[in-house]
Amino acid sequence: MNRIVEETAKLTRSLKLEDVENLVVGATILGTGGGGDPEEGLSLLRKDLSEGRRLQLASRNDLNPESIVVCAYHCGSIAAPGQEGAGKRREETRHEGFMLAALRAMETKLGKRVGGVIPTEIGGGNTPAALHLAALLGVPAIDADQVGRSAPELVQSSYLVNGVEATPSVVADTKGDITVVEKYGSPAQYEAIVRSLAVAAGGSAFVIDSPVPAARAFTAGIEGTVSKAIELGKAIGNAAGKREDPVVAAKRFLDAFTLFHGEISEYTLEEKAGFLVGDVWIDGRKECSGSKLRVWVKNENIVAWRDDKPAAISPDLICLLDPSGHGVTNSAIRKGQTVSVLAARSPAIWRTAKGIDFFGPRHFGFEFDYVSIERLLNAI
Repeated sequence: MNRIVEETAKLTRSLKLEDVENLVVGATILGTGGGGDPEEGLSLLRKDLSEGRRLQLASRNDLNPESIVVCAYHCGSIAAPGQEGAGKRREETRHEGFMLAALRAMETKLGKRVGGVIPTEIGGGNTPAALHLAALLGVPAIDADQVGRSAPELVQSSYLVNGVEATPSVVADTKGDITVVEKYGSPAQYEAIVRSLAVAAGGSAFVIDSPVPAARAFTAGIEGTVSKAIELGKAIGNAAGKREDPVVAAKRFLDAFTLFHGEISEYTLEEKAGFLVGDVWIDGRKECSGSKLRVWVKNENIVAWRDDKPAAISPDLICLLDPSGHGVTNSAIRKGQTVSVLAARSPAIWRTAKGIDFFGPRHFGFEFDYVSIERLLNAI
């Protein structure tokens, strides 16, 4: 056991099977349609536990403040619904060699050992990927991330809002390519560089970036988000166990708003330039009968219109849930699927002027301003 692990072993929370199952359920909801494949995420963490690796979750006071924390994640498009080859892409993510090769390249570049890993976002696939890498290294993941939900682009990062650059960065893929990004001209250019490498690799690459001391990781990141996802998943499970409505439980936990209820009638989702892009249409049922909801997707759910009027706008969360209370990813949607749509307030950092610049509708090419979910629903 290395020195960093010895310092933190008695302080960090060790996740059990129930914790990781709840984590994936909660993270998939917070993934807002993206965030990676939850089945693969759960498989990775179950494998870690079955093979005796520890899944450690560290809070602010659990780590040496000077130990180095890196961000680790898969970058690329999520698969289109029903796409052939999606299974092969999932299978490739199970190969750990390229993940560890990226880590070794980062440690060589820094001349230091990595002492912790922060997820880039909260999502059913990417959050487990960070915990999995940490388990392979025998170090903790930290109870924070850079978004507080999932997001399609690298520029949607609390680190960037807080003035922390992503470099040095290491991008690796299953083809054996390893690229080190020393510096970028702008956050948008960094996004373009990494995304192009993911596209060249066949749609996805593994990234390790943003090395900072642990103390800075907590101040620049959004704290408590991994444990929040665990508690959200637990709330869903508890409701199901009591034969209560799990969608209502999710709404209550998130202090969310019910945006819509209906059946998916159509979607036009396809992979373009490293993203899954298009629209999903939901025909209203029950109290929403006669109405239609359209959701524009860029990996995640970004904007929703009810009967052609904006109903929820990024950075606020637009979450599709099935009747069991589980989040619906945009790779897994199908026609005829019954869904409830919840809208929740974004973390406060994304409602600042700089946050909206990075994550608001004009960033995605829309010619209208961000309006909070509270104001939109009052206007309906």
